[in-house]
Amino acid sequence: MSHDLALSRAQRGKFRRILASALVGNMLEFYDLFIYGFLAAIIAKVFFPTGDAYTSMLATAATFGISYFIRPLGAVMIGSYSDRRGRKAAMMLTIWLMALGTFVIACAPTYAMLGAGGTLILVFGKFLQGFSAGGEFGSTVSFVTEHAPKGMKGYFASYQVVGIGLATGLASIVGLVTTRLMTPDTLSSWGWRVPFLIGLAIVPFGYWIRRRVDETPEFEASRHEHNPLRETLATSKARIAAAIGLYSLAASTNYLLGVFIPLYAHKVLGLSAGDSMLGAIGYSIAQIFLPPVFGALSDRVGRLTLITAGTLLTATLAMPAFHLMVAQPTVGVYVFCITGLTACVMVFQGAMPAFVAELFPHGTRTTCIAIVHNLTFAVFGGLSLMICTWLANETGSKFVPAWYVMVTAVLALGCILWFRLRSQSAHIEESRALNNA
Repeated sequence: MSHDLALSRAQRGKFRRILASALVGNMLEFYDLFIYGFLAAIIAKVFFPTGDAYTSMLATAATFGISYFIRPLGAVMIGSYSDRRGRKAAMMLTIWLMALGTFVIACAPTYAMLGAGGTLILVFGKFLQGFSAGGEFGSTVSFVTEHAPKGMKGYFASYQVVGIGLATGLASIVGLVTTRLMTPDTLSSWGWRVPFLIGLAIVPFGYWIRRRVDETPEFEASRHEHNPLRETLATSKARIAAAIGLYSLAASTNYLLGVFIPLYAHKVLGLSAGDSMLGAIGYSIAQIFLPPVFGALSDRVGRLTLITAGTLLTATLAMPAFHLMVAQPTVGVYVFCITGLTACVMVFQGAMPAFVAELFPHGTRTTCIAIVHNLTFAVFGGLSLMICTWLANETGSKFVPAWYVMVTAVLALGCILWFRLRSQSAHIEESRALNNA
């Protein structure tokens, strides 16, 4: 709140509109993704009736993951459009594309109605969502950080993570209410459509608020690249590769703790479908309130310091948390462990958006952020449901999610070391240049 007090009343109103315009797109994007994950078991029966529950579930998870592989295409096309035409223009485009994808899924005929044609329509809707999501995060992070006052970029950029938390919370509540108010037959018949239709209610507000904000002063005052993708590939390959490795932990934890965990709690821990949603609600509460705290702290102590601390905490506590949940599979222990792990994750998540935005120059910023975000989430996030479902079935282990998080944590630590060495090298070169001057 101290940040708000440092701004005038007019500035606070302006920045609230800026944050709201960015949050609403992230909310719609991740709400739809989380709802699909929460309803995965029902969608498996409705669209992939193979006769074998495991095969149907794997096909549903594969559709969730495969749709992510169109996100890099959206990242390149919409990211380049944003770097050429403006952050606001890209944000207006993505919200309508996301709405169209959600509408297609909500209205898709089931396998019983249209056979494989219904399944293909569902997949097409997921691809539309994936393409639009490919350009959403990069555009909004650029938009917010370029509007943010000096010394407050970490604080403002962290609200992108808050949007994910709001989406998780809304999706969890909707999933909890629908599973408790509707019978399994009703859910399989038509009830599964209701959560997707609720998501569409976000669109009119998103369109209205995005129409009311201005383009960033930095974009209007800067020279624009004619071919942002070519410039990106020519100048930023190493930074993109290292940022993807660093970002892998954010992707794995977002989907394992936010999407996979209700399914895990239901199938592995033996909790009811309703109680299993409570872990995702705990995850969302931590993700709503903690990122601005750590984003603001990163403005004071440095982004990489917090990213390192959060990564070490997550790597250290992931396995003990899952051991505790398996040993004591009660609702209280489950919610405590997931919320606690999420708090560790938020230490680095709060600093991450501003860190990634500051890695790249203005002319290619959205393209670079979009490529990093979407390649990472395609490989380490989108495939997490399928990989963990398959590994758990093959090995019989109850700790697959924890191992998955730890693998990405080790990768992230390696990339943190690379960034630290690079920063030290740049500091030495700068000192030499000053001494020779």
